[in-house]
Amino acid sequence: MKNLPNASCDLCGLPLRLGSFPLASGDQTYFFCCQGCKQVFRILMEATDSVDPADFQTTELFKKCQAMGIIPRSESDLAKKTRDSVSPTADASCFTRTPVETDPHSTSGPNRLPLYLNVSGMWCPACAWVIEETMKKNAGVFSAACYFSTDRVRCEYDPVRTSPEKIATTIRQLGYGVEPDDDDSASAWKRKEFLRFAISAFLTLNIMMLSFALYSGFFTELSKNEIRMISWPIFIMASIVFFYGGTKIHQRALSSFTTATFGMETLISVGSSITYLYSTYNFTMGSLHLYFDTAAMLITLVLLGKTLETKAKDEVLKDLDSFFSLKPKKVKIWSESDSQGRYVSIKQLGRGDLFRVEADEIVAADGIVMEGTGVLDESSLTGEARPVVKKPGDMIRSGSSVIKGDLKVKARRIGEESILGQMISIMENSLERRTPLEGKTDRILQWFVPGVILLAFCAGIICLLSGISIEDAVIRSVTVLVISCPCALGIAIPLARIAGITVSARNGMLIRDFSCFERTDRLSDFVFDKTGTITHGQWELIRVVIREPFSKENILALAAGLEIESDHYIALAIQRYAKAQRISPESVQNISVCDNGVTGYFDRKKIKLGSWDLLRPVFSTDSGNQAFIDAPIDESNDENTSRVYMGIDDAPAAVFEFGDRVKDGAAETIKTLHIKGYATALISGDGDRTTRLIGRNIGIGKSLGGMLPTAKAEFVRDLKKNGHVVAMVGDGINDAPALAQSDLALAVHGGHLLGKEVADVSLMRGDPRQVLDFLELAKKVNRKIQQNFIGAFLYNIISIPIAMSGLLTPLVAVSAMLLSSLSVIGNTLLLIKGKGR
Repeated sequence: MKNLPNASCDLCGLPLRLGSFPLASGDQTYFFCCQGCKQVFRILMEATDSVDPADFQTTELFKKCQAMGIIPRSESDLAKKTRDSVSPTADASCFTRTPVETDPHSTSGPNRLPLYLNVSGMWCPACAWVIEETMKKNAGVFSAACYFSTDRVRCEYDPVRTSPEKIATTIRQLGYGVEPDDDDSASAWKRKEFLRFAISAFLTLNIMMLSFALYSGFFTELSKNEIRMISWPIFIMASIVFFYGGTKIHQRALSSFTTATFGMETLISVGSSITYLYSTYNFTMGSLHLYFDTAAMLITLVLLGKTLETKAKDEVLKDLDSFFSLKPKKVKIWSESDSQGRYVSIKQLGRGDLFRVEADEIVAADGIVMEGTGVLDESSLTGEARPVVKKPGDMIRSGSSVIKGDLKVKARRIGEESILGQMISIMENSLERRTPLEGKTDRILQWFVPGVILLAFCAGIICLLSGISIEDAVIRSVTVLVISCPCALGIAIPLARIAGITVSARNGMLIRDFSCFERTDRLSDFVFDKTGTITHGQWELIRVVIREPFSKENILALAAGLEIESDHYIALAIQRYAKAQRISPESVQNISVCDNGVTGYFDRKKIKLGSWDLLRPVFSTDSGNQAFIDAPIDESNDENTSRVYMGIDDAPAAVFEFGDRVKDGAAETIKTLHIKGYATALISGDGDRTTRLIGRNIGIGKSLGGMLPTAKAEFVRDLKKNGHVVAMVGDGINDAPALAQSDLALAVHGGHLLGKEVADVSLMRGDPRQVLDFLELAKKVNRKIQQNFIGAFLYNIISIPIAMSGLLTPLVAVSAMLLSSLSVIGNTLLLIKGKGR
């Protein structure tokens, strides 16, 4: 910020004595008295072709923002804004919004409700800032966050002081369209169900009080008129609870009989219906034996349980919702004719297009930074909270959030092909996929509910045959019905599956197959691929040995042309080296990738680039320059380097020498695996000597080099034949056959297409220590599943015989059933909170 005492704001005209906020546009820089003027100016500049501040002051938006206090009317207003706000800076990116939406640990107080809205008509990030500031000035709004990239608003409000409609009206008054978000529609449904529970609970309490008065008739003489006077209100309120409160329960119960998919609702509906109908019959006969309180309480307690269950499930799904909301809906396309860029729908972004991304925006596509520098937050993708600096030439991933900076990016992968698109697709598939154990549970539940109904019927018949009264027989049957808890059995695994996938995503681990957690218990061996897994795999091209008559420029141009479409680590190193030398790739035709290299044609000449095994026939037939052939082949010169060879028309042309570094944490990971009792092995397609040296340096058990993908797969297969249970850790691409052969496949992600990976789990940080993180998480998830499953089974095995013995009442039984179900949910919730053991 700088003071310009003799200048005035380019929008509102107030003096800049208290400081200025600059905004560069083309060749001109504008200065403003406050952040509000700057952001409103940006909106108007985006919305019109004119940049005349005099025209802006006549717009409706300017007048509304001035009326709302976003733009000051006088110097006294400006002084107050300056005192109330943070110190202004020259860069708007320093203004940090409260992370309401992305903070998985934020909780709403008793008088705070979340509200999600979709906003249309935003021209640029300044629109989001204006909406956010306007909402914060509303009475009853505690916090607000407007996200331009996703057209989404999230706020917390006091339902006593304001309402969703009032908040939406405030936004509409600024000229933006507002529609309820999907989450808000779900919130409306939750409010409706809570109202159903509240009404049922209120009526049930009154039924209980009147029932106590009615029960006094067993001890004092009540006339028929007195019984009728007390019974009628009980009957009316119980009917409301039974039919209104129990609507969803009865609907699902009826559906279960037509589809043979029985659940907790079936038992509750049958139990409450028997109690209600039997009580109605006694009511018409003028009897004191009315159990309307039992029927109403059964319905109300189930509604209470569902309310608590919904709240707990929301907590489980919160992180997933935040992750799925990362997908941008718009992007700022850059062109020669529009150097500032113009926001358009994300659907208009194509591969090769240039787009700009600024502070507080989400990167819309995978690409390469062409201009500018910035600080990015990739924690949503990798689980690593450390900011990452990006500069020209660096790869940038969709879903990353720009903390500071202004970048021009060339789109390389868009939509579902981008990292974020692939991650969302994989997580959706993983959430939909059922485990084998879930299938077994479903088959058990198909017989469990009919079996309980049969047991309840038998218990009632036995009671009648034993001379017990019909009232007691009915109560015992109802008790058996409502104490069993198929719900706990049904949600034990699915809820743990959602929790496991959620926690994994939060920590940068992408789960494709949930059964991978279960398989970790049986593992005995870990086999690591070297390049890209133990080492960085982003090798640098150290030197190029050229054979006459070829030139370095010609060889590098051909090599870069061969590898132009590849995302292999060697290809990327060649491309970086050629770019640094300012050498453009040649247009190589008919490119074909094989196990140990790549071939293509240029100017009717066949070009081969690959390992010694691919080029051995080419180099072995040459006798003209023995020194050129022998030196590169003798890999004992430098044990830390590997070589790639090039031949042109069956003649040696060049040798490329690469160097790589071992990743931090590789040795620590291997040491910890050994302590845990696992055997380890290192396999690689690089030279055997290099592989053994790296294996020895990190303390790995067995190291083998010079292995093609098929040989790696055969190595894993042989281990399994000898009784070993093998986890393969690779890059997910070049070692795909070995990963497919393993019992558990872990891919250490290195920036390539996720859709090509053949792995059960992708470790998004590319850090080998994530293998240990996954093992620890799998241990917790498996423990939760065992606790939930065993607890649910033990509960039913113990509780049903007790209910059949007549030791419990229906109210105690239904309370126990709800506690059983909620205990499963609560236990799983501990995993989400990071407290699970």
